[in-house]
Amino acid sequence: MFVDMQPADYQPVLPSELGYGIGIVGCGILVQGLEVPAYRKAGYSVVACCDRFEERARSAAASFDSPLVTTDLEELLAHPEVQIVDLAVHAHQRLPLVEQIAAAGKHVFSQKPLAHTLREAERIVGICRDAGVNLMVNQQARWAPPHRALKLLVDRGVLGHVYAITHIHRAYQDHGWYAEREDFNIVDFGIHFIDLSRYFTGFTPRRVKTTTTMVPGQNAVSPMIYTILFEYEPSAQVMTTLHFNNIVSAHAFHDQMWYVDGTRGSALLRDPAGAARLSLSFKDSPERAQSFDIAGTWEYEGFAGSMGEMMLALEEGREPESSGREHLESLRLAFAAVESANSGESVELRW
Repeated sequence: MFVDMQPADYQPVLPSELGYGIGIVGCGILVQGLEVPAYRKAGYSVVACCDRFEERARSAAASFDSPLVTTDLEELLAHPEVQIVDLAVHAHQRLPLVEQIAAAGKHVFSQKPLAHTLREAERIVGICRDAGVNLMVNQQARWAPPHRALKLLVDRGVLGHVYAITHIHRAYQDHGWYAEREDFNIVDFGIHFIDLSRYFTGFTPRRVKTTTTMVPGQNAVSPMIYTILFEYEPSAQVMTTLHFNNIVSAHAFHDQMWYVDGTRGSALLRDPAGAARLSLSFKDSPERAQSFDIAGTWEYEGFAGSMGEMMLALEEGREPESSGREHLESLRLAFAAVESANSGESVELRW
């Protein structure tokens, strides 16, 4: 079997021509290192930058055409060209800011996870719903070309009925605020892969079992290794296993792999450092494999693509993919995974 797949098939839409005005609130490392370069390259209109430290806001603003620079959120919200607020502050800071932003009638594009408790996340979703503004959570991994290419194959039925998804990720983040945040590995970072498991399967699990361990000498306050098993309703006939080792000091062996097995064939996506390759092998010719070098990166198309989805949703008058309401599903799974790790028991999910 031969599969025809071109970059245009999996590249996200980057609708700079729509011209929505973006106001950025929180101009730290993520914004300056990833969002600013992606938005500039995509041609997006950043019209205001706000941070409690003026020099950070000014640094982010320097890449765009004379946006407002301010340390005052109300001044940013009063700017007539701001239509979308990119809320890039830490999760525990978001709720009062969302209340202000929604009250001003601005749409909210929040970094993930939306909050560090489910109750607070549900409250944020309710605030935006009641104010009639869109809320999207930046699960940018969904727009990264390697993941979109794999999703495309699954949706086309190329692999047949997908019955097993296995994720293996090896990295190192045992430093800085990552190490200081409780449950960072699952809730703050691991939620990318929890969310992708839903994206690829099209199902939400019914049961979660998690194991974790501390490592001798680690800096992090919580385990930096997890294995999560997701079980689904019997009719789904699929199982997902996520393994994340985020304290691999041997950097030469860092890697990211997705194995997707179906009744017609299997796929292997490897994305070690922005050089992703997707390989396929099929039941009817198992001695052969077809491979694609994937064009594009998480760093550019992922970040630009997710903001592009927000703009498209506004233009089309619909809820965005990875809306706040939809994000609650992935957040519930992350919190259930932590609960399972702490209790040593499987956690049943009722939706």
